[in-house]
Amino acid sequence: MKTLGIIGGLGPQTTSKVYLSVIDLIRKSGKDKYPPILIYNLPFPFIIENEAIIQGINSEKMVPYLIDSAKILEKGGANLGILPCNTLHKYISEIRESVKFPFLSILEETALFLKIKNVQTIGILATETTIHSKIYENILFDNKINILYPEKEEQKVINNIIIGLLDGKSGELYSKKIETICESLCKRGAENILLACTDLQLAISMVNSPIPIIDTTDILIKASVRELLSESK
Repeated sequence: MKTLGIIGGLGPQTTSKVYLSVIDLIRKSGKDKYPPILIYNLPFPFIIENEAIIQGINSEKMVPYLIDSAKILEKGGANLGILPCNTLHKYISEIRESVKFPFLSILEETALFLKIKNVQTIGILATETTIHSKIYENILFDNKINILYPEKEEQKVINNIIIGLLDGKSGELYSKKIETICESLCKRGAENILLACTDLQLAISMVNSPIPIIDTTDILIKASVRELLSESK
C-alpha cells in the first residue's frame, strides 16, 4: 500500500479529520492493516495564514512552506500526497513540480464528483482568496457547471466564520448563519452547496440546508482511500 503524505495544519482540526477518516475507511474496506501515513504540520506564522486564506493577500508567501513540506514528506517516504486546503490549491502546480510522487487535487476530484452526479448549478462557500483566484471557476466551467457565490455581505459573514473556526470556536455558533446563506443560494438557483473551505466542515453538521451540501474534504478523503486501495490490489 502506498504511503500517504498529508500537508497539515490548515487547520489542525481538518488535518485530524482527514487522518481519522482515511483510517476509518481503510478499516471498513476489510483490509488487514492500516496504511502508512505521514503528516507534516506547516510551521507558518499565523499572520501569513490570516493574510493568505482570509484577507486574500500575500498568499504567495505560503509557497515556500508548501514546497518544503512536500519535499519533507517525500524524504520521509510518501508516494501519494494531499493538501486538505481548498484555498492553497491555487499552488497545486508548484507543489506537484517540487516532488516526484503524485499529488491529488481537491479541485480535480471535486469536478469529477460533480460531473458524475450531473450537477448543473452549484453554490460555493469558500474563502475570499478561493473566490478571487477563480480556481473553481476555471475547472467547473470547463465541465459545464455553473457557479453561484454568496452576495458581498454574505461573503463577509463567511470570512468571519472561518476566522472564528480557525481560532478554535465551536461550529455550533455559526450553523444558523451558514444555513441562512445556503437558503439564499438556493433561492437564486443553486441545486447543491459546495463546501469549498475545509474548515467550514467543522460547522456544517449542524446546518439544516434546504439543498444538499457537498463537502470537498470528504471528496478528497475518499479519493485518497481510492488510490490507497487501488495500489494494494
